[in-house]
Amino acid sequence: MKKLVTILVITMQLNLIAQNKMGYTWIVGMNGSYGQFDGSSNKPQVGQMFNNTFPNYPYIYIGGHSNICDSVSGKLLFTCNAMLMHDTSGNIMLNGDSLMPSKIYTQDAYPGSNLTQNSLILPKGTTGQYYVFIPTISDSSYTFFVTNVGGGYVPYDLLRYNVVDMQGNGGLGSVIVKNKVLLKDAELIKVGMQACKHANGRDWWLVKQGGYYKNELIKYLVTKDSIYGPYTQTFAEPAYGYTDLSGQMAFSKDGKKFASVISSNRQLFLADFDRCSGEFSNPRINNIPIDSTTMPNPLPQYIMDSVITGVCYSPNGSYLYITRRWNIYQYEYGQSDSSLAWVRVQHGPDTTYNKFQYYGHLYRGPDNRIYIGCVGGTGKQFSVLDYPNSKGLACGFCRKCFRIDTAGGGLTSPPNMPDYTLGADMSKVCWPLSMSEFENLKMSELVVYPNPSNYKIKVESIKYKDATKQLYNSIGQLVLSTKENEIDVSGLVSGVYYLKCGMFTRKVIVE
Repeated sequence: MKKLVTILVITMQLNLIAQNKMGYTWIVGMNGSYGQFDGSSNKPQVGQMFNNTFPNYPYIYIGGHSNICDSVSGKLLFTCNAMLMHDTSGNIMLNGDSLMPSKIYTQDAYPGSNLTQNSLILPKGTTGQYYVFIPTISDSSYTFFVTNVGGGYVPYDLLRYNVVDMQGNGGLGSVIVKNKVLLKDAELIKVGMQACKHANGRDWWLVKQGGYYKNELIKYLVTKDSIYGPYTQTFAEPAYGYTDLSGQMAFSKDGKKFASVISSNRQLFLADFDRCSGEFSNPRINNIPIDSTTMPNPLPQYIMDSVITGVCYSPNGSYLYITRRWNIYQYEYGQSDSSLAWVRVQHGPDTTYNKFQYYGHLYRGPDNRIYIGCVGGTGKQFSVLDYPNSKGLACGFCRKCFRIDTAGGGLTSPPNMPDYTLGADMSKVCWPLSMSEFENLKMSELVVYPNPSNYKIKVESIKYKDATKQLYNSIGQLVLSTKENEIDVSGLVSGVYYLKCGMFTRKVIVE
């Protein structure tokens, strides 16, 4: 199955020295134009047509989309709208259709998700392969949803992934692993999925929002060879209900802070994040202000603005920005006095009322500005925060300042991308060690057998016979500690573990 598609891209051409450019080009809408940042002014300039020979294929990139670029050149590699993958020729990628179960996939004439953070792309090592993660709903749950009006809430219940090989189809890419199930029969919030690089600077933590009437964070450790998990942390608040069609989660630029917001729940959830262990800690809640929409018609004007759409950290991590449909707020991170912490940056629309499309989700650009998506997607501009590291109105709200007036279609929203530029955290030592460190160890000093094992392992070492043996799981958590030389592993979950004894470490596989 192949169809032609025109797509709107933005290329971030900045004076960035030796920077990973996987997030350099953005898919933001339809109909083939892209804007370009010049390296001197860092201001958006009108770009050329990406490819104006393809027929119009509307409403493809409307909120749930993602894309990735070559790390050196910043050239677009491929895109995903959570239901289809497209290559740079504008075609559906080879084997890149039907990325959701058939009933939700065929509900619209033009398959594509409008739910924020419904797809995410992570590199699978450095071999030109990529994971593409997509949450979705099974056919059985979809049938229940459409046939039981008023019969209760229906969450997403599947998390799946694909693998793209960019060497396939003559360099345009092909899907070589398709719709592989990571999680099924689950209860997943429809929005909210992001990733943060592991402290080793190589692997990734994938985080998905799960669970109605609780705050459940489902985590996976994503490596070039395997995906480990799920590992789940649950918090009492916010108790996210089933109004879950908008919202966003975000990490700070250093990856050490986390935030999430969901739809009509006015609570901002904050936590610290450990890039070694993947653990969230120090959770706290802040109530997001409520203001009027300023809507003149219909009256009364004091109709309250209830739907939250996005959240984003400032580049320096000192502030968060939160969007509702009609309002934009700044929150000062660490300010204990809520009357001082919150500033309303924008009240009401950034254009005339009849053309206003609502403020959508937020994304921090490689130029350290924050870009504000549109919900409707028929306009040709984004509003921008020019100086997000500054307090209050000094953050520089610039109405409709990212402009692609020559675009044949509209801008919808920035793509869902993690911070591909984040490097290793050298401030702490993480377990497990890197594979190069394992390879340099002298195996004769410490012998572990049988390996793999599903029952018991024996540890032999003349030097460390009476030393403490510590067994860590794949995300660096200590699961047991003993001085015994025979260790029962039958009660452990199958997977990769690391046995540390003295100065040596051995990889252990539990079947």
